Amino acid sequence: MAKIALITHVYDDFRDRDFLLRTLAGTWLDTGHEVSLVEGLGPWPDADVAIMHVDLSVVPAAYSEAAKRYPVVVNGAATDIRKRLVSRNLVSRGDDWSGPVIIKTDLNCSGTPEKLADERFRRDGKPSDLPPGPIVSTTRPYPVLPSACEVPAEVWDNPGFAVERFLPEQDQHGYWLRAWVFFGDRERCTRYRGTHPIVKSATIVSRETVAVPDELRAERSRLGFDYGKFDFVVHEGRAILLDANRTPSAPPPSPEVDASNVHLAGGIDSLLKR
Repeated sequence: MAKIALITHVYDDFRDRDFLLRTLAGTWLDTGHEVSLVEGLGPWPDADVAIMHVDLSVVPAAYSEAAKRYPVVVNGAATDIRKRLVSRNLVSRGDDWSGPVIIKTDLNCSGTPEKLADERFRRDGKPSDLPPGPIVSTTRPYPVLPSACEVPAEVWDNPGFAVERFLPEQDQHGYWLRAWVFFGDRERCTRYRGTHPIVKSATIVSRETVAVPDELRAERSRLGFDYGKFDFVVHEGRAILLDANRTPSAPPPSPEVDASNVHLAGGIDSLLKR
């Protein structure tokens, strides 16, 4: 049996949130592994494997440095998931792209984790470990515009935003979003059909299991992911990564999902052998 350390940010509130990793950790405990939770940069326990689960777009250098004590660090190489690194479909002012565009925050998850962490750093009077520069965060859906010509100047001038080509997956049945969840050598990949071009949980009307395209496996290698969830579409036959998340939430429980989560948890064995 292995000793597993879960490394979280001091302001992640890991115990109170519905992270998928909490579900996987429960399976590991049930199968006899020892699991320790690290909250911040305090004393870190000995472990055979550490899972970097800092819920920020950029893992602070101090966390990455401290994790070097462990023989295996899951997601130790996936330190930056900002859109400007993840996306291959960015649009710049003056580009010749004539199709629709979508405006996103450069930070993952609409910049919400950074906004909340920044507020708590200020409240507690502690020095921030967030990347320098303004934090752009929004609670509104990402806007889709007919062309880059309609993007406001303040968006182009603010590096906190990222403008991408809007390339939806659509057929006669509706709009689709695909989600690939993986842990080590275990995975599941699901295609969701929605009623809106931007497919969200509230608009999903059906789902089906699908294969993982080779292009997505190459993106996982490029970004250094051992564990996470990639949202993507297949547009005109090409797989397009939309979002790379190393701290995914747990889906609503069901017998099928529960069995799939147990299967995912078994991926720890492949990482322990690395």
